[in-house]
Amino acid sequence: MSYTSLKFLLFILGTMILYYLFPKKYRWIILTISSTIFYVLLSGKLLIFAILGTIISYISAILISKHEKKKKLILTISILLTLSFLAVLKYDNFILSMINPIINLIGISIPYKKFLLPIGISYYTLEMIAYITDVYRKKNEPEKNILKLYTFFIYFPKIVEGPISRYGDLSKTLFAENKFNYDNFRKAFVLIGFGFFKKLVIADRAGIFVDNFFSDNHTGILTIAAIILYTIQIYCDFSGCIDIVSGVSELFGVKLPDNFKRPFFSTSIQEFWRRWHITLGTWLKDYIFFPVSLSKINMKLNLKVRKFKFKHISQFIIIAFPLFFVWFINGLWHGASIKYVVYGLYYYVLMMLGVLLKPLLDKFVKVLKINTKVFSYKLFQILRTNLIVCFGMFIFRCETLSEVVTLTKAIPSTSGRIGLFKLGLTGADFAILLIGVLVLSAIELSGELKINVREKLEEQNLLFRWIVYLLIIFTIIIFGIYGKGYDAKSFIYGGF
Repeated sequence: MSYTSLKFLLFILGTMILYYLFPKKYRWIILTISSTIFYVLLSGKLLIFAILGTIISYISAILISKHEKKKKLILTISILLTLSFLAVLKYDNFILSMINPIINLIGISIPYKKFLLPIGISYYTLEMIAYITDVYRKKNEPEKNILKLYTFFIYFPKIVEGPISRYGDLSKTLFAENKFNYDNFRKAFVLIGFGFFKKLVIADRAGIFVDNFFSDNHTGILTIAAIILYTIQIYCDFSGCIDIVSGVSELFGVKLPDNFKRPFFSTSIQEFWRRWHITLGTWLKDYIFFPVSLSKINMKLNLKVRKFKFKHISQFIIIAFPLFFVWFINGLWHGASIKYVVYGLYYYVLMMLGVLLKPLLDKFVKVLKINTKVFSYKLFQILRTNLIVCFGMFIFRCETLSEVVTLTKAIPSTSGRIGLFKLGLTGADFAILLIGVLVLSAIELSGELKINVREKLEEQNLLFRWIVYLLIIFTIIIFGIYGKGYDAKSFIYGGF
C-alpha cells in the first residue's frame, strides 16, 4: 500500500473517522490497530521482528532503571540483541562476503542466504537503540505500557521512510487527547498535497529518464543530465514522502520531527548534512559521534594531540576518529554493500580535507582579497556544494563502483550518445519538470527568507485559499505520473 495510492488515502480516511469517534483518552489505540494492520499488509508475518524488538526495548529499559550498577552491561546486551535482527536480515551476505574469502583458505565456506527484509527495520532499530540509550542516560523514564512503546515503533506514517523519531518527543502528541481542529486539517492537506506534487509530478517524471539511462547502459554527456535529474528525483521523492507522512500525522494531531530544511541552499557539505535527512544526522551525532568522542581511546588521543604546535592539525585528528565511525555507519545504514560505505566515506574525506586545508584556503582568500560577505561568494559556495552533492548522488545511484568509474570516464566521449528525448521524456515532460522545479525552488527560497508559505496561505481569504487548494489537486491529477501505462514507483528510501 503505497503512500500515494488511493488505498492509502481510503485507509487514512477510515482511520481518521474511527480516531475522532473514539474517546479522547484511548484514541491512540486506534493508531495502534491501524499501524498493525498497515504493517501486516506490507510485511505480513515479519511484524514479529518489530514485536520482539519492542519486548527487548521494554524489558531492557526497566532493568536499566532498576539496576544502576549493571545498567551499562544491560545497555550493551540490549543494543547487541536489537542489532542482531538487522545484522542477520540485512547485512548477512555483506558480512559473509568479507568472511568467506578468509575461511575459504582453510576449505570452509558459509552459504549465502536471501532473507525477506521487514518494512522499516532500519528505522525502528535506530529508534529502539535511541529509546534504550535515553533511559540509560536518564533523559526519559522507561515506558510502563508496552503497547504504547509498540505503537511508537510501528506508527504507520513513519514506518516506511521515517523520520527517525525519539520516544520522549513523539509520545507527547502521539498519546495525547487530541481534538479535531479544522485549521490544522487544512494545513495538513496543503502539506500532503505538496508531498504528492513533489513525488508524482517531479520525482516520478525525472525517474523515467534516470531509469532508462541506467538500465540501458547509456554513456556520454547525457550522464550529466541523468546525475542532475537523479538528484532532483531523490530529493523530491524522499522529502515528498516526509511531507505526506507529516501531513497525515498532523491529521491526528501528532507532530513528526522535521527531516529536511532546504538542503540545496547549503554553502558547505557540513551544512548540507545538517539540512538533509536531519533525523538520521542527529541520531548519528547523539549515539555515535558523542559516545566515540567521549570514549577512553579518543580521550587519550585528545590529550596527546593537544600538545601539537599546529592547532588545526590537532583539531583535525581530534574529530577524524569519531567522524570516521559516523560516516562509515551512515553509508552502511543505507545499504549492505561496499558502494554505500564508499558513499559515506566520500563525504568524510571531503570534510576532513576541508578541515585540514582550511588555513591554506583562508590565506588564499586573504591574498586575493576575496570578499566572503557578498552574495556572489555565497552563490559560489552553494553551487560548489551542489556539485559535490550531485556526484555523491551519482555514487548512490550506480549499481557498483566500477559503473561510477566507467560512466565518469565516458562523459566526454561521443560513443553511445542518443537524443535527450529518447529516454522516455518528451519536450512537454521537460517543460513540466522545469516549471515544477522552479515552483519548488520559489517555495524553498521563501523558507530561506523566513516566510512560511502554509501560514501565509492561512492568512488569505477563503476564496483565494480554495483556488490554491484546487490548483494543487488539479496539478497532481493532470501532471502526475500515475495510472495505466505507468509503473507506480516505490519511495526510494523505503528500500533502506
